[in-house]
Amino acid sequence: MGVIEAQAVSKQFLLRHNASVELKVRFLGLLHPERRQSVEEFWALRNISFSVEPGEAVGLVGRNGSGKSTLLKLIAAIHRPTTGRILVARNAQISSMIELGVGFHPELTGRENIFLNAAIHGLTGAAIEQIYSAIVDYSGLEHFIDVPIKNYSSGMYMRLGFAIAANLNPDILLLDEIFAVGDAEFQQRCVQTLRGFMDDGKTIIFVSHAPSAIRAICRRVCVLEQSELVFDGDLETGLAFYEGLSVRRAGGHVAVPELVAQASAVGDARVVSPPPEVGADAQLQAAGRWQFEFLRHEGLEPQHYVLDISADSRAAVHMRSFMHEHHYHAIDGVSINEMSELSGMPSAFDFVIANSLFASLPFNSVARCIASVVRKLTTSGRFYATWFDNPSPADFDPIVRSSGVTTYSDREPYHYPLALIAQVCDSVGAAIECVGTSGHPRGESIMCITRRG
Repeated sequence: MGVIEAQAVSKQFLLRHNASVELKVRFLGLLHPERRQSVEEFWALRNISFSVEPGEAVGLVGRNGSGKSTLLKLIAAIHRPTTGRILVARNAQISSMIELGVGFHPELTGRENIFLNAAIHGLTGAAIEQIYSAIVDYSGLEHFIDVPIKNYSSGMYMRLGFAIAANLNPDILLLDEIFAVGDAEFQQRCVQTLRGFMDDGKTIIFVSHAPSAIRAICRRVCVLEQSELVFDGDLETGLAFYEGLSVRRAGGHVAVPELVAQASAVGDARVVSPPPEVGADAQLQAAGRWQFEFLRHEGLEPQHYVLDISADSRAAVHMRSFMHEHHYHAIDGVSINEMSELSGMPSAFDFVIANSLFASLPFNSVARCIASVVRKLTTSGRFYATWFDNPSPADFDPIVRSSGVTTYSDREPYHYPLALIAQVCDSVGAAIECVGTSGHPRGESIMCITRRG
């Protein structure tokens, strides 16, 4: 048995609609059936089975609502399974960062919360005193440690919480989206700490929507979809499998399940009850070819510097063989908080491409992406981004595209009016123009963003 063993685990919650403790409301419910309280059974997890060995770092991926955080809470014994059971190695110490601020009291200072949080994890006062200085040094919050944490930013919360978790020296570390907040320097320090944990044989289960963060820490991926475990296997195959699911949800209709066949061919991977028509690899490959050919048409030469922040770039195989060494750079664009990685790259880029990225991002993330990229463009540099245009900004209804993709104003895949994006460009000193569609595989429009002056 591994250090963690999940055996046919399911978790059910009861969702109460129109619930109220007021007698008046309950009485009105007798007269108006639509106001009566109703109870809905919601299964957050269904029949989950897996085993984690000591020293493994497992990435848990899946869209919002797939059950990732619930699974972490079951392992941490915050919740109990409805059916099945989760076994954890005897005497294994678990440390977790599942929700920002859990275990903290907003009215207490940072110092007081360190003692409170560590005590919740079972440490004595003397044991906490021994690690207190290390926690403060790691967090970098020396000047704020006696300030009530209700005045902390979300990044400061994360710093303090991770500093405590890291210095408790746990056998099992459960992390949920710790890189969603915090600056790049501290994130890098977190990654180094987690790698040190792995070298010491610790076990890590890490939830994230950022492939780059998963790659930095994990060697195994489990994919949750609609409350079920649909993939359990190696890192790259698992991320490709999840990307295939994302494309299918966004409107891909590839009949041949190539990703499933690829995943099944890996010796230590297992595809568990995959949804129908998962494979969309052919469409992704077509998008990669289009991206390379489009940039060549726009004047790309081997000596140029290129930054690729596409949602899924299959153009890399073409680009790396065409470009001069170290002139092509790619980062994961979906995790917009990782845009800080630009600081370690060349001073400026001649071409930046974001293929199908904006359809995956809410508008505030689109704006942040544009602001970050514009600062890294050469004087004559061009930022090409594809997006689903909304020709009628006052209309908030879904739009069915000629490619079969349906886009939305409030959820993925998103559509935005060009005028709204133009306002963002204007605020950061950039110019924008629409350059058509040029045969984009998903029928997305293409914009070109340049620096003014």
